[in-house]
Amino acid sequence: MKNILFYILIILMVATIGCFVLGYQNAGYLVGFIFAAFAMSVGLVFSIKNRNYTHKYWHDDYAERRQKKKE
Repeated sequence: MKNILFYILIILMVATIGCFVLGYQNAGYLVGFIFAAFAMSVGLVFSIKNRNYTHKYWHDDYAERRQKKKE
């Protein structure tokens, strides 16, 4: 899934640059907006997945250390 999203982002970025170079500024702004929105949403999805994964292990480690202190 990561590779497909990466390729979509690359294609949108190249299309944005291509539109501006070829003189289609309105299309460039539109494709650039789509690129920015897609990039932010992909980043948000992967950061949430990483946060849940990381938090789980930090929480387990903290809970274990806290239990050891009480004993």
